[in-house]
Amino acid sequence: MHWIYLFRAGIALAGAFAKASWYFRRCARGDLSLPASNAWPERQIRRWKHYFYGTTYLAAVFCLLRGYSRNRAEKRRYSQLSALACFFDDLADTFRHHDGSAAPPGDPEQYGQAADPGGTAVHLLHTLYRDLPPENLPGFKSFLHRVFKLETDGRQQNGQALPLEELQCLTAEKGGCSVLLFRRLLDHPLPEAELAALFQFGALIQLCDDIFDLWFDRQNGIATLATLLCEQNKLPVLQQYFDRQTGITIHAFRQTPYPRLQVETALRAVHFLVSITRVCLDHYRDLQKKHGTLPLGKRRDMVVDMEQTGNRLRAALKLFSKLL
Repeated sequence: MHWIYLFRAGIALAGAFAKASWYFRRCARGDLSLPASNAWPERQIRRWKHYFYGTTYLAAVFCLLRGYSRNRAEKRRYSQLSALACFFDDLADTFRHHDGSAAPPGDPEQYGQAADPGGTAVHLLHTLYRDLPPENLPGFKSFLHRVFKLETDGRQQNGQALPLEELQCLTAEKGGCSVLLFRRLLDHPLPEAELAALFQFGALIQLCDDIFDLWFDRQNGIATLATLLCEQNKLPVLQQYFDRQTGITIHAFRQTPYPRLQVETALRAVHFLVSITRVCLDHYRDLQKKHGTLPLGKRRDMVVDMEQTGNRLRAALKLFSKLL
C-alpha cells in the first residue's frame, strides 16, 4: 500500500505545484490588492515566489488530509499571507539592523506601522483580516501573535547560548504555530486532533529547515538544535531528534478524524520532505566520518544543494523506503 499512497501523493503534489505556477503568473499579484503606485523590485518578487511555493506545499498536505483542494478565496489568502511573511521578514531584518537595542512594538500591526512607513505590511494584514471567515479570525490572530513574539524577542539570535530543552520548545512553537497560521486560512473546520497533528508537523518542518540551514544559521549567530548539537559534535543525537519528531508526526496524523486513504496519502507527502532531509543528514554524517568532525565553517562542504542531480536521485531512492 505504501506505493499506492506514494503515487497518489506524488500526483497530488505535482498537480498542486503546476496549478500554483499558473496562478502565480496570472493572478497572485492582483490578489494582493496593492495600490498601483506600489511597485515591488524584482528581488522582492523572487523572495515572495520562494515563500509562495513553500506555502503551496503546506496547502497540498492540508488538502490531501481533508480530501479536496483549495477554492479561489483560499488561494487568494495564501497569496496574501505568503507575501506578508516575506515582507515581514525583510522588515524585521532591517528594523533590527537600524535599532537593535529597541524593544519591538507590542503587536504585528504596530510593528508594521513602525518599520514600514509605506504601509504595505499593514495593508496586507488588513486585507487578510477582511478576507478571512469571521469564525477563523480569532484563531488566526492567536497564532500570528505567537509567531510574531518568537520572531521579535531575539531569543535565538546574537549568539546566545540556550539550553537544549529551550531550543526544543522554541523549534516546536515556531514551526507549529507557523503551520497552523496557514491552516487557519482554509474554510474547513480545524478539529483538535488535526490541530495537534499539524503542530507536530510544523515542529518537524522547522527542524528540517534548521538542519538544512546549519551553515547559514551559524554565520548569522542563530542558535538552533542543529547548530548546538553539531557544534558539540553530536550529529547522531540530532539524527535521533529528527527520527523521533518524524515518528511523533506520523502517529499524530493517524489520530486525525479523516479516512485512512486521505491520512496515509498526506503522510506520503510529508515523506517527500523527510526524504530530502535525510539526504542532508547523510551528507553531514559522511563529512563527519571523513574529517572526524563537521567542517562547520566551510560553506562549500556544508551547504547541501538539492538542485544537484545526485542529491535528487538520493532523495528519490529514500522515498521508496518506509516512513520510519
